[in-house]
Amino acid sequence: MGEILSQEEIDALLKALSSGAAEAEKIKGEAKSEVRVKVYDFRRPEKFSKDQIRTFHMIFSTFARLGATNLAGFLRSRFQIDLVSVDQLTYEEFVRSVPSPTFVCVFSLPPLEGRCVLQISLDVVFSMIDRLLGGIGVPLGNPRPLTEIENRIMLEVVERLMGAFREAWANIYQVDPRVETLESNLEFVQIVSGSDMTVLFSFEIEVAERSGVMTICIPYIVVEPITQKLSASLWFASRKSHSAKAQEDIRYWIQRVRLPVWVKLGEAHIRLRELLTLEVGDVLLLERKADEPLEIYVGKRVKMRGIPGRSGRHLAVKVIEYVEEEEA
Repeated sequence: MGEILSQEEIDALLKALSSGAAEAEKIKGEAKSEVRVKVYDFRRPEKFSKDQIRTFHMIFSTFARLGATNLAGFLRSRFQIDLVSVDQLTYEEFVRSVPSPTFVCVFSLPPLEGRCVLQISLDVVFSMIDRLLGGIGVPLGNPRPLTEIENRIMLEVVERLMGAFREAWANIYQVDPRVETLESNLEFVQIVSGSDMTVLFSFEIEVAERSGVMTICIPYIVVEPITQKLSASLWFASRKSHSAKAQEDIRYWIQRVRLPVWVKLGEAHIRLRELLTLEVGDVLLLERKADEPLEIYVGKRVKMRGIPGRSGRHLAVKVIEYVEEEEA
């Protein structure tokens, strides 16, 4: 609300106008210059704030990196995924922007309700299929819908992308992506009404010197229950806590690794005929003094030295020093 003028200020303003000291158009222009108008389309209401869009950028940039790493080894080929844009649009606009035929995967995100769409251009899809069948990654000249066998092959690719999706979201919310169905025409897939708002993530994919587009469409109603968690500060804080937990897990399991530990009492060199005539009770003279420390091996490396002795009824070795590096 603007500043409210007092009666004295109103009288002074009217007097200035009547005497010509102030021009009405000038005052009107100054008032207009202070007004800031923001265009808002009620047919396409923005559901996410700038901070939430920024959080989406971080989540799906992580997804792109993890997905590329997973699929590069699976396809035995160079594989790159780059996040290009994050947009808010209606589901109908998304459907109209996708060519037909194409590759469409409908998936859910339990425990969140609703379904989402993963779409990949057919050039990239057939390049991946060709790689997985032993080829060099050459796409078809005329794209067509996938056969039953090709869909089964692509299901393996999608499952790896779902794993990357799950890991990328772990800092914000624990989701368990599950593939619902595979389609070739997005017009047959109605996950929400055409006027419902969605958030669209566009990626550029490069595989076997071929490039294409991948999109992920998530309706607003799917992520609405966790919109408060879509905070950049919360994402960084969760990532830090997950990193600390990962270090604790690594330390926990490393401490429980079983390693062979053995002690070298000494060495003796004898002839083969002497070895063949050894009997119980024979004595071998070791090339080591009685008070000389023994090498204690962990695996195949000397890590400690000690002196022999007993612990109760058991033979034992008392550690007297640690060895940084194995000596020749």
